[in-house]
Amino acid sequence: MTTLTIHIPDSKADFIKQLLKELDVKIETTKKEHTPNAETIKAIEDARNGKTTHISDFKAFFESV
Repeated sequence: MTTLTIHIPDSKADFIKQLLKELDVKIETTKKEHTPNAETIKAIEDARNGKTTHISDFKAFFESV
């Protein structure tokens, strides 16, 4: 038996699974979960805790940077 690992776009996964089922091929599905880095986790926590800056418009955004 040969094991193949293939990357399939989510939009085509159902089609490929059905094709492999028709060919009597065993399918093992794995999906990687994205784990955010520390900076992203902190930004999410800050947003949830209300530690954000209100920007009224685009010009104000550039002035704040």
